[in-house]
Amino acid sequence: MTEKTIRLEPRKSHHFWWYVIGVLLTPLLVGLYILYKKISELSGTFYKITDRSITTVHPTYTEMVDIENINEVDIHQRWTDKKFGIGTLQLKTNTRRVELIGLENPEDLAKMILKAAEMQRKRILDQKKRNSQKTELNPGSMDRLDYLTGLWQQGLITNDEYNQEKKHFEGD
Repeated sequence: MTEKTIRLEPRKSHHFWWYVIGVLLTPLLVGLYILYKKISELSGTFYKITDRSITTVHPTYTEMVDIENINEVDIHQRWTDKKFGIGTLQLKTNTRRVELIGLENPEDLAKMILKAAEMQRKRILDQKKRNSQKTELNPGSMDRLDYLTGLWQQGLITNDEYNQEKKHFEGD
C-alpha cells in the first residue's frame, strides 16, 4: 500500500513583524540582514506529513515524530496570525514537543492530526491483536516442522511437498 504524503510550507505572513522591522531598518543596512535571514529561513522550511509520521525540515535541522505518539495538539496564534488565518501547531508527545509554524487553517489541521493519531494507535492495536491470535502448534509439532524444513532446505523434498506437509503439521 502506498503511503500518502502531504507537504506544507509555512506562510511568510507568519513573520509579518520581522518584515516590518526589516523594512524600517533598511536605511541602516541591518534591515536587509533581517529580511535576508527570515526569507532564507522560511524558504528552507517545510513539513512532510505521511500516514505514519510528521517531519519538520528546517535549514539547520530535521525533526520527525511518529503520529501515534502525538497526545495533544495546541494552537498558538498572535492577533496578526488570526488576521492572516494562520497559526503555530505544537504537537505534544510524552517526551517532547514539535512546532509547526505559520500554517493555514490551524484548527482544521489540529483536528486532522489528532484523528490520524487515534486511527494509527487503533491500527497498531488491531495488528498486535491479530499477531497474538495466530494459530499455535500442538506439542511436538515444532520438532516435526523443523525436521520437515531441514528436508526442504537440503533439497530432499520439493516446495509443493513441503507446503502440503506443512499444512498437516500445523493442523495437528
